[in-house]
Amino acid sequence: MTGPNWARQAIALAGILSLCGCAISGAALLQAGGNAVIGRFDADKDGALDGAELAALVAAAVPGEGAPLDLLRAGLLAGYMARDCDADGRVTPAELATGQACVGTGP
Repeated sequence: MTGPNWARQAIALAGILSLCGCAISGAALLQAGGNAVIGRFDADKDGALDGAELAALVAAAVPGEGAPLDLLRAGLLAGYMARDCDADGRVTPAELATGQACVGTGP
């Protein structure tokens, strides 16, 4: 990350990593962050993020091209989808705020 936006990108990436369970954070922060993320990337305004909306979130958080970034984006997307506890193909703010992947469920 270089250029004038590196600090914002680093903060955004830290938040994204926290929401996908890749970093430790408090439950209140996760809930607030989940609501903010849903509000920003919920294109169809159904209150949850589907696979395409999650892909847009990950692409915004990890811009650029190349195999290493593609792998990072794929891992983050998989981490988010692992939170889909009711296996409906959508991740809700409550599922984002769980802090961990669901066991034995998901798409």
